[in-house]
Amino acid sequence: MKHFKLYYTSDVHGYLWPTDYIQSGLQPQGLINVAANYQKDSNTLVIDGGDMYQGSPLLQYLKKYEDIDAVSDMMNMAGYDYVTLGNHDFNAGYDELKKHLANLNATVLAENVTDENGQTLYPAEIKTLADGTKVGLIGLVTDYINIWEKPEHLAGIKIESPLIKASQTIARLRQSADVVIGIYHGGYERDLDSGKITSMTSENIACQLTAELDLDILLTAHQHGQVPAQLINDTLTLQLPNQAKFYAQIDGELRDGKWLFTASTNSAGTISQPDMFKALQPLNDKVEAWLDQPIANLTSSVAVEEPLILAQYGNDILRWVAAVQMAATGAQITLQGLNNNPSSLPKQLTLRSILQNYPFDNTLVTKRISGADLRVGLEHTANYFVMEGQKLAVNPDWLKPKVEHYNYDLAFGIDYEIDVRRQVGHRITKLQYQGKDIQDTDYFSIAMNNYRAVGGGDYQTYANSEIIYTGDKAIQDMLVAYFEDHDQLPNTPQLLLKVLY
Repeated sequence: MKHFKLYYTSDVHGYLWPTDYIQSGLQPQGLINVAANYQKDSNTLVIDGGDMYQGSPLLQYLKKYEDIDAVSDMMNMAGYDYVTLGNHDFNAGYDELKKHLANLNATVLAENVTDENGQTLYPAEIKTLADGTKVGLIGLVTDYINIWEKPEHLAGIKIESPLIKASQTIARLRQSADVVIGIYHGGYERDLDSGKITSMTSENIACQLTAELDLDILLTAHQHGQVPAQLINDTLTLQLPNQAKFYAQIDGELRDGKWLFTASTNSAGTISQPDMFKALQPLNDKVEAWLDQPIANLTSSVAVEEPLILAQYGNDILRWVAAVQMAATGAQITLQGLNNNPSSLPKQLTLRSILQNYPFDNTLVTKRISGADLRVGLEHTANYFVMEGQKLAVNPDWLKPKVEHYNYDLAFGIDYEIDVRRQVGHRITKLQYQGKDIQDTDYFSIAMNNYRAVGGGDYQTYANSEIIYTGDKAIQDMLVAYFEDHDQLPNTPQLLLKVLY
């Protein structure tokens, strides 16, 4: 009887060791813990859905200090057979990505990553298992890479539409495969409970893929959502949280001429794969020591506040990032997003604390932005809030399918008000610069991170604005360097924001 088993991970983001590098002690996460659950035989495939090579402090350490190719090495030891590519895997440029992939034993599947002539570089494949089961596999990645990534990082390649690129290929796979599986580094554009459309862009099109492609299984990624296995348009689909906290197992069996699937999403657990633990521990010990290096002694700590509080009042940490960005660029205004991680600082400031509060590997960009476009951007930010009766709350659309506190911006350098009682798109009721109302035709230099500068978070007016300055130094490094000349957090700039409700 034909059968197969799949193990699936995605959005590992370099979290190999069982820690989030914030809490102390080992935690139920990390690729070396996930791998301890794999029971692989000749009818088993181990698959990853992308975003492997960017994200964790371990990988930030490896950018500065040469050591092992940790992600490729651990995936090899875990027995990965296939991977697709995620958008963040291109963050250091395609040439750097190819170096990692050269060390990876797994086959790369990314049908819509092509050369300049449109020829697929990582084509779909049919894998014949030991019992003769033929599994067709196709990898796809969100084409929003074209919006987010620096053009030089995509030199020599193109990221085409996943839907268009996949349709003919899947028809070919169907001619001889028993089962066809899509591995898509992208998420769902609809709320899976209500069916409501949550995104009008091409960033996430998983529901459309299930409707228009002849797939048996679609493994999704990118949104870091905990989506249990379910049928959408007769296609089995699921999604996992990031940082290797969970893995999926899917079993297929052919009965009476029909394939039956069972699937589960499971915790990584607390047991590590012994050989992987032993191989990775020397590097992780170096990373922990690096993170614990002292940076400054603050006169007072900064307590944790909920994102809803920070979105109204900011805190000393957000002011510090804003001060660093304004000093580096000389911009009149700076935008600083919130953080999905808990935002706090101890008195004994270490590198770990800084990376916890600014986990993004971003650089700085200054743009020349009109008053009209600034207002549009702030109106989008103001959509973060909703009223629940008489109580202010975070808009559920910013929490599901993906938590996106980082897409809410505080603007330093202006005096503004957000009136949540008003209709979305008409909530900015005060907008002033140095005591004067900002006119649509006014122009300002505005500093922001490179993700926001290319329109990340659906800030398209910023993406269309003129670039004045582009930095190549990581904002994380700039935050550390601040303490070379200062011994305390800054008192300026002040956040001049009032949220009315």
